[in-house]
Amino acid sequence: MPWHGVSPVDLRVEFCHAYASQQWSMTELCEQYGISRKTGYKWAARYDAHGRAGLADRSRRPHTSARATDEAIVARLCEARRRHPTWSARKLLCVLRNQDPTQRWPARSTGCALLKARGLVRVRRRRERSRAPAPPLATVVGPNDVWTTDFKGEFRTGDGIYCYPLTLRDAFSRYVLRCDALDAKHTAGVRGCFERAFAAYGLPARIRSDNGGRLPRQG
Repeated sequence: MPWHGVSPVDLRVEFCHAYASQQWSMTELCEQYGISRKTGYKWAARYDAHGRAGLADRSRRPHTSARATDEAIVARLCEARRRHPTWSARKLLCVLRNQDPTQRWPARSTGCALLKARGLVRVRRRRERSRAPAPPLATVVGPNDVWTTDFKGEFRTGDGIYCYPLTLRDAFSRYVLRCDALDAKHTAGVRGCFERAFAAYGLPARIRSDNGGRLPRQG
C-alpha cells in the first residue's frame, strides 16, 4: 500500500518493485495505488527502460508545434528582409505572397515576431519629448485678483437635450460667482455669462482656465 508523504517518484518505484515481485497482478496494484492500468504499465515500462530516472514527471509540452511556421518559409522571409531592410513585415509578406501564392504564408503579426526573434527588426527607443516647465501660478492675493472658469462636463436633460454647465469662481474666496447651463460651447453663450458676472462683481485682474486649447466655437 502507498504511504502518505512519499514523493511521487518513490511511490512509482515502490509500485514497480511490487509489480516485479509478481505477488500482485497489475489490476490489483492499480486498484491499491488508485491509478489506471494504462498508467501502471507505462510506469513499469519506463522503469525497465530507464530505471528511477524514467519515473520522473515529464513535460507535457509537445516537442513540435502544429502551428509553427515552416523553416523554409522563415528563411525566405528573413532573406527578403535582408534584401529590403526598410520594408515592413506586411510589405514583405505581400510581395512574397504575390511571388508564390500557393504557399501558406504567416500573418503579419507572426512575421513581425519571426523577424524580431532573429534580430532583423531594430526596436526604436521612444524619445521623450522635452517640454518647457509650466510657469508657476501667481499667488492669489485677494478677491477679484483671479477668477477660474471651466465647463463641468456635460449631460442630457430629461428632454434629451445636452447641457453644458459653465462655472465661474473667485479663486481667493472660492465663491462660485456663476453656474450657467448652456446648450452648447459657443462664444456667444460664454460671453454673455462673463458679461453678466463683470456687471455684478467687476473685472478681475486675471482669468484662469483649463480649456486654453479648447476655445468655444463661434456662434
